[in-house]
Amino acid sequence: MIAASGTVIGILSTGCVFNQQTHYMLRLYNGSQESHTFRVRVGNDISGGNFHQETYEMDSKTASEEIPLDNIPSRIFLKIDSADEREFPWPASTDELGDIAQQADIWYDPSLAQDVLIYEG
Repeated sequence: MIAASGTVIGILSTGCVFNQQTHYMLRLYNGSQESHTFRVRVGNDISGGNFHQETYEMDSKTASEEIPLDNIPSRIFLKIDSADEREFPWPASTDELGDIAQQADIWYDPSLAQDVLIYEG
């Protein structure tokens, strides 16, 4: 009887997980000594398009608020000032193997060898 009860509870709790909606967001950091303009687009490989686009004027050494996203992200497109736009994959989750991160942090610092870092927030 206990095994059967555990099975029912397991099925019910699993059903709840599928009904929960995952929320994704990103955050932008300007780690440089100067102000910059950042244009960020977020895309989804499934729908084949971009579902979020925003431009940020950021002072030196500042961070944006958390930016909520309305869809499942898979690509980030970043244009800084007049430089060419660059494309990055959405970061993977470090908690769940095979999943994507719920938050992507974008760090910009032109004094580093790798001026843009994108990692799980």
